[in-house]
Formats: sequence, structure tokens, C-alpha cells
Amino acid sequence: MIEKELDVQTVGGPMAVAVRHPDGAGPYPVVVVFHDGPGLRPDVYDVAGTLAEAGYYAVLPDLYHRIGPRIAFDLAGIGQGPGSAEFERLMAAVGSLDDDVVLADVTALLDAVAEDPAARRGTKGAVGFCVGARLTFRLLAARPYEFTAGATMHPSFCVTDEPDSPHLSVGSLGAELFVAFGAADTLAPLEVNKPLRDELARANATVEIYDGADHGFMFPGLPAYDEHGATTSWTRIRELFGRALA
Repeated sequence: MIEKELDVQTVGGPMAVAVRHPDGAGPYPVVVVFHDGPGLRPDVYDVAGTLAEAGYYAVLPDLYHRIGPRIAFDLAGIGQGPGSAEFERLMAAVGSLDDDVVLADVTALLDAVAEDPAARRGTKGAVGFCVGARLTFRLLAARPYEFTAGATMHPSFCVTDEPDSPHLSVGSLGAELFVAFGAADTLAPLEVNKPLRDELARANATVEIYDGADHGFMFPGLPAYDEHGATTSWTRIRELFGRALA
């Protein structure tokens, strides 16, 4: 597997991007990975690596680059929940993300990646976790002819009272979707995400709800890791991209 780091120039300054793809000349289908709230860390780099091992050109941008390069969080502090200093710092970072700005950053990223002969032109996929799920839905809606597949796990901040709430575009997306929820998600409970699940029923989507799984069930480095939910999700992701991006 090839591992490299890019500094992509955006209107907000340089953005670190991790690239992982198989050995060889390729070209390989491009998959954009949106990290969750806690940002770049080994668990998320492992996602890009797993995609590379499956035959994809995975790109993982640092979504928080405007407030600091590769900022890190104390996961134990976050686990103390609302009111703790680290949890509030995390929420402030999430709140700093502007969807339109992130999409502009992704455009700059894709322009840079297009110069690499190992990155295949044409249809692409996206993977997102937590707030990254929201950004995945935004990306699929903004570039429908380019992004034909998207996978989101423990989606958060996808249902709002705003007229352009991310969930409202989901039912009309042309891309094929896989979306996984934890039945015991305490950050984004099933009832909060019901409008999203209603829209998914109208979309070309495979939906899984894992009993007992809490928020962050995909990541072995988090206390909420759920082996069944994570393993099943990875199977569905491979199936999805195998169909949509082959």
C-alpha cells in the first residue's frame, strides 16, 4: 500500500490530506473520507488504509485545518460528556465547519488528486462518520454525476430545522447509499434521525440498525466500538463500492 501526505492549497490556507492507495500504477477509483468529530487519528487513517487495501484511492482531508493543523482531542475527556472542557472544545470544532466551505475544500482536493495518474477519473465514492455523514450527503447532492456511491455511519447533525437541512436532499439523491445507525446512539438517537430514515426509505439505500450499538461503533479506538456493527458495515461498504465504482 502507498501512503503519502499532501498539502492542498485552499482559500483558507493549506489543508493536510492523507492519501492511501494500492501498490501499482492504477488508476484506482477515488473515495473521499470525511472524519468524525474527534478528527484525524489512527482509527480514521485505518479507514483510508482499509479502503486502499480493497482497491481504492482513498483521500482523507483535515476538515479542521482552519482552526489548526491536525488538531487532536483527548478521547477520555470527550467521553466525560457535555459540560467537560474537552467535549465543549469538540463541539466548537464541529460548529466551525461550514458545509459550503468544506465543499470548496473538496473541490481543491479533487483538483490536486486529478494530477496523480494513480487516481482514476470518473465516478467516485464518499465515506463519512458522524458529522462526516452530513458532509457526505452534501457532497453527493452537490456533485451528483461524479459521486455515485456514499456510505455513512452513525450520522449526526443531518436533521435540522433549516430549510436546507441535509436530510431533505437524501430522498432525491441518485447515488447508491449505505447508512448504518446504532440503536443505542446517545449523541444522535434514532428518534432524532427519524426524518433522515424516512428520506432514506425513498432513496436507493441499504440501511442497517445495530442493536446495542452506540455512537462511534465503527472505531476500535473508542469505547463504543461494536464488532458486529463495524464488521457488517465494512462488508456493506465493500459491496456498495464494488457495484458502483467497479
